[in-house]
Amino acid sequence: MAVRLGDIIDDHCNRCHRLTDHSVVAMVGDDVKKVRCRTCNNEHDYRHGKVPEKKKPKLSAYEEVLASIMASKPAGTSAATPPEKVSRTPSRSGLAARTRSSSKRRTH
Repeated sequence: MAVRLGDIIDDHCNRCHRLTDHSVVAMVGDDVKKVRCRTCNNEHDYRHGKVPEKKKPKLSAYEEVLASIMASKPAGTSAATPPEKVSRTPSRSGLAARTRSSSKRRTH
């Protein structure tokens, strides 16, 4: 059976992201060229009901560098090494310098 202008056919809608009913809008000879989705009224080229392939997510620059570093490391080494222990309490000399600088600011 030949498809005619205005007939309803199934096609993949890129706005709905699913296979839905479409009305034939444009034809060249016996070939369907454009269709209109009957759900969202989006007009697009006829895709013959084929779902487009999903794109691979693009890595950020940070993820690319991290992947290259991780690929170059031997399998036996761990990814994270513990940081050195840093004392959070100030030394006496640092504390004295801090009190001297704060007393200079408070002079009126």
